[in-house]
Amino acid sequence: MSFTDPLDLAARLPAPDRLALFLDIDGTLIGPTYADRERGIAADRIALIGRLYDLLNGALAIVSGRSVETVDPMFVPLTLPVAALQGADRRFADGRRFTPVQTPEERKALDEIAKVVVETYPTMDVQWKIGALAIVYNEGEPLAAEVAALAERHSGGHVAVIPGRVSIDVVPQGANKGSGIAFLMEHKPFAGRVPVHVGDDTPDEPGFTKSRDLGGFGITIGRKVAGVDSRLPDHEATWEMLAAYEARWLDDERAAAQ
Repeated sequence: MSFTDPLDLAARLPAPDRLALFLDIDGTLIGPTYADRERGIAADRIALIGRLYDLLNGALAIVSGRSVETVDPMFVPLTLPVAALQGADRRFADGRRFTPVQTPEERKALDEIAKVVVETYPTMDVQWKIGALAIVYNEGEPLAAEVAALAERHSGGHVAVIPGRVSIDVVPQGANKGSGIAFLMEHKPFAGRVPVHVGDDTPDEPGFTKSRDLGGFGITIGRKVAGVDSRLPDHEATWEMLAAYEARWLDDERAAAQ
């Protein structure tokens, strides 16, 4: 599977009145390292997201393992729709939010996982979220699979353990990016549009599948994914595609106005 040219892919995306665009962050809009996370997203790129949000009449959402509280500061001054915590926590741009209610069993499982990971792997970075936690590391961490297996053993079946390139997310059972996308697609302005999910990691695969099930498709960044035909090499190519998409439709609007 070869890489798709970002300009060609921009031309294949549905028209702005038909497209529902779902964007992952880490590895998709920024690189996967700690340094990339510290740098965040440049102001000119946030402005591009804002223009695309307007072009799509609001049918653009962030779908991430991050929490809403860590997504929002990355896109200031924008307030975007978000399916956070691997799709479990859904917040619309107008402030409506659908947050899962944590059970005592889930809280106990999260406490146990955090405790055992810190005790067994003290160099791992355990980060608490609302109703979830993340075990964060650099890409290629050799202990990641062991840590994920340890977390799974202590989950008690009460929480889902979702390994990825740079973190292991521990979230409510049933949470995944596919369910988050499906929820948003039931509501305006997403309803009736063609979903396109852009992501780079294993947790993005349910989003690719759900987008395809709903008549759209996925775009994978870097890694090959079965059933996903469109593939870009890195997060910089994501921005090339987004900029080309905006330019294409602005050019069409200018031509129509003449």
